[in-house]
Amino acid sequence: MKLINLLLLLFTLQLFSCSAPDYPEFRKMENVSLKSVSFKDGLSVTLNGEAVFFNPNLIGANVTEMDFDVFINGKKVTHINQDVSAEMKGNSEFKLPLDFKVPLKEVFKDAKPTLGDIFKKKKIEYKLLGHLKVGLGNIEVSVPVEYEDQEEVRLSK
Repeated sequence: MKLINLLLLLFTLQLFSCSAPDYPEFRKMENVSLKSVSFKDGLSVTLNGEAVFFNPNLIGANVTEMDFDVFINGKKVTHINQDVSAEMKGNSEFKLPLDFKVPLKEVFKDAKPTLGDIFKKKKIEYKLLGHLKVGLGNIEVSVPVEYEDQEEVRLSK
């Protein structure tokens, strides 16, 4: 078994010796939906969706963990740490399912929204900061992820 791991390591090193591998790129969030609302310990919502990444490398690997801090409008609102088992094929997009709880008191900590604000379209800034654990055989590396974007949201239709 050790021989197989050594050969895999040598193959990987030779494959990447010409040029260093690039980190997967976070592209976007898709299919974000409200999963549940909880009043335990204050009002919070649980959201789920898919994080879409792109692997620019020719070789694929397996993603084993996601570990992100989530910031909304510059404020850290939650932390996501999920074990996953997903294949990351070479030179292609891949999706990772996300479930995360957002305590609304953190989102509106310094704001006092009015009833009129609820019906207005607003842009929120969000940021994901953390890492993915990616493995090839018995070798695992931590891949940094930092992504910022804005979304236009409307709390009611």
